Amino acid sequence: MTDEPKHPFALKAAALAAKLPSQLGDQSWAFEPYLVASNPDAQNLIDLLMDDVCAEWAASFPHRKPSRVTEQKFIDCGSAILANLMRTKCNKWPTTIGMYRGQGALDRERRYRPRYMTADRFVLVQDWLVKAGLIEMVKRGFNLPGHSQTSRFALTEKGESELQVEDWTFADFKVDRGRETIRLKNMEDRLCGYDDTLGTVAMRARLAEINAKLEVSEINTTQPLTIHDKKPDYKGRKVRLHRVFNRDSFDHGGRFYGGWWQNIKKHARPKITIDGQHTIEADFRGFNPAVLLAEAGQPIPDDPYSPIVGANAPGDLRNHAKATLAALLNAKTGATEEPRNFDSARWGMTAEGFRAKVLDAFPMVPAMLGTDKGLTLQRLESDIAEAIMLHFVRQGHAILPIHDAFIVQAHLERELVQVMKDTFKARLGQVPTVKVTRSYALR
Repeated sequence: MTDEPKHPFALKAAALAAKLPSQLGDQSWAFEPYLVASNPDAQNLIDLLMDDVCAEWAASFPHRKPSRVTEQKFIDCGSAILANLMRTKCNKWPTTIGMYRGQGALDRERRYRPRYMTADRFVLVQDWLVKAGLIEMVKRGFNLPGHSQTSRFALTEKGESELQVEDWTFADFKVDRGRETIRLKNMEDRLCGYDDTLGTVAMRARLAEINAKLEVSEINTTQPLTIHDKKPDYKGRKVRLHRVFNRDSFDHGGRFYGGWWQNIKKHARPKITIDGQHTIEADFRGFNPAVLLAEAGQPIPDDPYSPIVGANAPGDLRNHAKATLAALLNAKTGATEEPRNFDSARWGMTAEGFRAKVLDAFPMVPAMLGTDKGLTLQRLESDIAEAIMLHFVRQGHAILPIHDAFIVQAHLERELVQVMKDTFKARLGQVPTVKVTRSYALR
């Protein structure tokens, strides 16, 4: 029996593609210490390899062998590493896993790892997996003033073959419960430790309420997602959320991350269903400028960016306004390169002139330059988001956050809009504009 002959155009396209370099850029995912293979066949392959690697490691001791408990910790650590690298092969883009090698960096993240995954053991297991020919370091990490990168790892051909990577999908992996949901990053944007307070304990408990509802809800799509629907960071159908705070301060950031719906493209979100029902998406229109105006005691227009670009401005000019204002609020020095790719001929002004226009429209901003105002706004935004989500969760409804936007079942549209307006008003004294996208209309 022979294969069906391919169309000549298909053969020509394949030949052309074979001569072209990959158009997909390399990317790296952070190591997930609680990742496991949920498919027993996939986990069995990991177990077989780790038994062999552990046996070789134990045999390297000339006298007293490691205890069985110590061997199991070695195996568990290696299992997490292999599961992470296996999952990258489910991605459509070339992907590596970033793993620290330095004692200091690993010690900073102790809160975010299982207790058995000590810094020394983590590096030890990496080395033995490399020695076994199962993984390789693709890029060595470095730490320079103001710039650093973790070491990047991938499976070798031997590792891919032994783990049968072509057989698995994102659905064959999961992140076990128990990982830290309140995360703090330092000034270098790296996870760091912190001491719990009444505030962090309360935040963790409220987030546990939200996650408990998400984990028992069926969050799906009306059609299978394609490569064109997913962002490069899409890692499967994870629903458990965590909050990330920044720059060594719980006053900065706090946004919710982790839901798979946050890693699909905007055009694909109308496909989302919750417990089999179609959904709507509602978002605050121009959250940052709306807050700035409200804090200054000025009325919020229907489009909070209109003081910059006027009413009914073209979408790309409004995007320039949005990006420029956000860059100014987040700039560490008060300088920014935004707006980028600005068409001076089309808009009748230079990029510098447009930046001046943004500052003229929001005269309170110059005093905020270099003050981390963007991150304090994120803390306000995330606290408002938490209050909105708790309202629905405590009534038994799942709600999906995308920073200052939310997805709920379509019959909850009116209630969501009202709760968003009421929550914003309770904090800032004004009623903002809320924009609704009705995905169920696409049936």
